[in-house]
Amino acid sequence: PHRFSTTDRLQFKRFLLFCLLCAAFCNTQDVNLTEKPSSQSSTFIDDNQTEHTSERAHDGDPSTCSQTEELLPSWWRIDLQGVYNVSCITIDNNNNNNNNNRRPQIDLFHILTLWHVKCGRSCHCSCPALGRYVTVLLPMTKPLRLCEVNVTATQIKNILN
Repeated sequence: PHRFSTTDRLQFKRFLLFCLLCAAFCNTQDVNLTEKPSSQSSTFIDDNQTEHTSERAHDGDPSTCSQTEELLPSWWRIDLQGVYNVSCITIDNNNNNNNNNRRPQIDLFHILTLWHVKCGRSCHCSCPALGRYVTVLLPMTKPLRLCEVNVTATQIKNILN
């Protein structure tokens, strides 16, 4: 049987501790994204003339999805309309149409980009940072499809007041 070295065991314990701490950060409140403004690089219109607009990614219905045309790059952005201490961003692309197996990246920024994370069909980023804008970028000539985006955060400053 394989024996783990002391270093391996210590790294594994640190990883477990990190996971537990990250899970604790995600216990803050979800931001209500339904009324927040969003945009995307382009809007795909399917054969039924349905527009897959940016709002479909944060309408609370995971059966509706936003989708861009095939552009370089394809992107989606939401303005949180305030500065938030963001603990988690979750992207769910779990749908029956399995054409979004690409790996988009998530950027969270206020003045500087604070997160830059690559993810797959379902992405869960849990490293607390301050930010106002969440951008999902697909740096290739493919359509970006997002079925539900959730942001878990605590508001620090409201820019609307």
